[in-house]
Amino acid sequence: METAAMLTVAESAEALATTPTKILMLLKNGDLKGREVGGEWFIDPDSLACCKSHGIDMKAAKGCVSYCSSGGCGCK
Repeated sequence: METAAMLTVAESAEALATTPTKILMLLKNGDLKGREVGGEWFIDPDSLACCKSHGIDMKAAKGCVSYCSSGGCGCK
């Protein structure tokens, strides 16, 4: 994961119409992939697209950020 292509917590929160706190919770729960660099989190855009596709609660696609079987969302 290259940091330059990744999104900040604030950008991710805006994209999902939620709060930065929720983004950090999604990272902690493994629903979003990201990387911490210098104390700041960066979110993988493909992971964010997956979360956006399946909904912010990820109930139907738990773990999908790594192995999507729902089809059509483009996550891998």
